[in-house]
Amino acid sequence: MKKIKIKICDFDPNVEISFGRFFLKRLEKFYEVELSEDPDYVFFYERSRDHLRFPEAIRIFYTGENVSPDFNMTDYSIGFDRLEFGDRHFRLPLYMVATLYDKKDIALAGDLTFERVEPMTREELSRKSGFCSFVYSNHLADPRRKELLDALSTYKKVDSGGKYLNNVGGPVEHKLLFESEHKFSIAFENSSRAGYLTEKLPAALAARTIPIYFGDPEVGREFNVNRFINARNYPSFETVVERVKEIDQNDALYLEIVNQPILAEGFHYSDTLDAFDRFLQNIFDQPLSSVKRRSINAAHTAQLEERDRRFFAARARIDRLRKLFSPLARISLLKNLKEQVRQRLLHS
Repeated sequence: MKKIKIKICDFDPNVEISFGRFFLKRLEKFYEVELSEDPDYVFFYERSRDHLRFPEAIRIFYTGENVSPDFNMTDYSIGFDRLEFGDRHFRLPLYMVATLYDKKDIALAGDLTFERVEPMTREELSRKSGFCSFVYSNHLADPRRKELLDALSTYKKVDSGGKYLNNVGGPVEHKLLFESEHKFSIAFENSSRAGYLTEKLPAALAARTIPIYFGDPEVGREFNVNRFINARNYPSFETVVERVKEIDQNDALYLEIVNQPILAEGFHYSDTLDAFDRFLQNIFDQPLSSVKRRSINAAHTAQLEERDRRFFAARARIDRLRKLFSPLARISLLKNLKEQVRQRLLHS
């Protein structure tokens, strides 16, 4: 086996589910992998700074957030964008890396590639005690998420089990177990653009609910649009609620939808993961002398790296602010103040 020396920025070997573990698992099928502080290859993400210490290493950017790669600063990228750029980019959405993060939930979920899904029976449906779940902690996401929650709440109580807008006595320990007790679940991305498709939809599908989804306008390329309610396709959230009412009040219709195939026709996780392995092999099988793709000059590189350092510092300050203000997020008077402080920090 070829030996490769890599660094995965901020990798914590004690965290069982992470991009770092995922990359190691894929690479160790083909290479003898050494985690090194003198790496030939560096995996980094949008919040890491450590990769800047290794200017000669091959840089591989990855992300689970709604951001796009800067190909002036990386040789290769792994993310949500559906783009073609020679051999430099691979679309690997976050849900391919992890759909659930809790061991008990993972054990209960069954086949998370959705190739083998047992049909729901009327008896199983009758055991669902809740109407709809809402499990979120991020209070700074798309404000339309709360608008959808408010609209659905005019029909029936929506059980909010996360830290944000919690109404069930505190955050739930096991998300999938909590959601599986409900007929519907709100699966609303933090932000929305083509390609940005996270674990929120597949996690709700794994919980055997009918998700009410809002996010990637091209979601139908990977998931069967007949298996969930795509709120983006309705003229208003009020009309979404009317559709939910129709399904909620008709068990036959509910079972017809929940027993649809989960994946879009012709789409399989295994095909994407096999293609990802080939993407990695293309990088690591090449001689180091020919694998580099960045081509800007040293002066421009220095300018961009200084820009990134300022950006990373601003992001760190914003993260501290988010932790500071999170318990007070429901107080509307603080919203304008938070935004003013955020803008000052970004431009300081």
